Amino acid sequence: MIRALASAAIVALPAGAHSPDEAAIQLAMDGYTRAVIAADKAKLEQITVPEITYGHSDGRVQDQATFIDALVTRKTVFKTLDSTKQTITVSGDTAIVRNHMAADVDPGGRHVELEMIYVWQKRGGEWKLLLRQASKI
Repeated sequence: MIRALASAAIVALPAGAHSPDEAAIQLAMDGYTRAVIAADKAKLEQITVPEITYGHSDGRVQDQATFIDALVTRKTVFKTLDSTKQTITVSGDTAIVRNHMAADVDPGGRHVELEMIYVWQKRGGEWKLLLRQASKI
């Protein structure tokens, strides 16, 4: 049953995902996006590493506890989060994802457009987010 679901998930991925690792990274990115919007503490902790470097476009850098706390306590609320122009590059146990992010964020009802880079590392057979960096366009 689990194998059938995993196979179905890989088949249903976008045409741009070529290798099994690229497909897994795409699924991880989708899970990350859902967890950010839902402010899902458990999922955010599960998908990231404790030593994550979470960089913002204004130069702030947060650790795992600080960035998750900002979402869970609703200091930052992502109402929408859309990614386009995404590329995934896998090299061994490391993957780099680049994309353009458009998001509606509270407080303040701001709309942001940022260029993003994510670095994922395979640990224990699972892809974990090691770095996230945003930059202004």
